[in-house]
Amino acid sequence: MKNFILCSLAIGVLFLTSCGSGSKELTSKPTPPKSEGPVRVLFVGNSHTEYYASFPKMLEALTKANNKQVEVFTLIEMGVSIDQILKANKNKADQLFAETDTDGNFFDYIILQESTPVALQEEEKYKTNCKAIHDLVVKNSPDVATYIYGLAIPFDYTDSNYKEYQKILTGNAISVAKSLPNAGVLPFAQAIENAYQGKEGYSAEKDGKNVLRSTDSSRHMLNDAVFMNSIILYQYLFNETPQIPQQLPLATGTDDDDEIVLMNVSEGVSNPTALEKIAASYK
Repeated sequence: MKNFILCSLAIGVLFLTSCGSGSKELTSKPTPPKSEGPVRVLFVGNSHTEYYASFPKMLEALTKANNKQVEVFTLIEMGVSIDQILKANKNKADQLFAETDTDGNFFDYIILQESTPVALQEEEKYKTNCKAIHDLVVKNSPDVATYIYGLAIPFDYTDSNYKEYQKILTGNAISVAKSLPNAGVLPFAQAIENAYQGKEGYSAEKDGKNVLRSTDSSRHMLNDAVFMNSIILYQYLFNETPQIPQQLPLATGTDDDDEIVLMNVSEGVSNPTALEKIAASYK
């Protein structure tokens, strides 16, 4: 994928000069609808939403531990873009988008995670795919708040191209959020950069291994990154920092037979205190 991305460097540089880092746009948050009863959150994404660890499962666990009434729904398909996720889950999607609530909005939040190649190189398709989901949701949730998942570029952080392409990826996410009503961006990639930079005393390596993201070409988030960014997600949804329970759903490893199980945070996360502090800077 990297070689294909590099072919677009000239276009990317032009984009960067007009977009900048977009830091202010990353801090803006959509307005949630007034809700009666449980807050409903829909995740639409692929393996970057749920693979080694799970954003939906982490959100469920954090909200339960903090006495929040929350219902989590998912439309997830491995390795594909949003249009393909919708196609592969059509029956489930049709049922979800037909649901209604007496308060006027069945869904309060939707989290949209596009595939990395589309998010980086096909901005118009990125917008079209997110709008397609949004248009289906607003039929019965007209005031829904939408968050665009802030993807991290799948390069090693020490790669000389990391920062340039991350700015493009972040700029495209901001552009998509601006194209939708009541939408914002989750700053997951920026938090990962802070962790790689050693903020709050965090180290992304333990026993010679990267504990933040996998080292294969996908660079999926590992327990540390999903833990940190789930706290950020919680803060963005509820405008408060969660109390962290003793146990959370974390991956037992990165092999095919490993699972997501309830695990002591102190065992499954390398430095939870540092990661909580990094996350708290995004309140």
